[in-house]
Amino acid sequence: MKTASKSKKRLDFLDLIQGVLTHDDIYETIDYRRQSEDKIKQFIYPHLVENLTTHLVKTKDLDKARAKDRVKGALKWEGNVKTTVNNILFMGTQNRPDMVVEMNGLRIAIEFKRGGKGSELRGGIGQSIIYSTHYDFVIYLFIDTTEDKRIQNSVDSVNENEFIEDLWDRYNIKFIVV
Repeated sequence: MKTASKSKKRLDFLDLIQGVLTHDDIYETIDYRRQSEDKIKQFIYPHLVENLTTHLVKTKDLDKARAKDRVKGALKWEGNVKTTVNNILFMGTQNRPDMVVEMNGLRIAIEFKRGGKGSELRGGIGQSIIYSTHYDFVIYLFIDTTEDKRIQNSVDSVNENEFIEDLWDRYNIKFIVV
């Protein structure tokens, strides 16, 4: 499988999205350990719209209202009744990411999972690999709900770090734990 190129411009755009998804304001404001994934996505969505709008105003020289309209058309998620995230048929099953960003000539799938068990973590990894067959990049955000943050604290361990790098190198999957 051929992956999309990782130019500086593309990486900067992915970093912008990642910065919004992981911003402290989100996780210090809502009780993410007790909120459902849907509530977390609902809270993150306006932050994404605002930051992507600012990005378009700066890079495309658009006025804010026009940029915001463009972002709302480019940022699709199941919580917005005006947009549709299309299913992907893979091995006879229907799959779809939680959000999709189609901007700057890129198609980016975003998958959210929260929890503290291996099954919750693995499910998102499998889904992300499936999405990588149809999207240029995938951002998989796992929200660690354990009291001791053991999942988040383990990402720098040797095996975990190698696996995360392999997801990025082979599949263009940015795996993030907050």
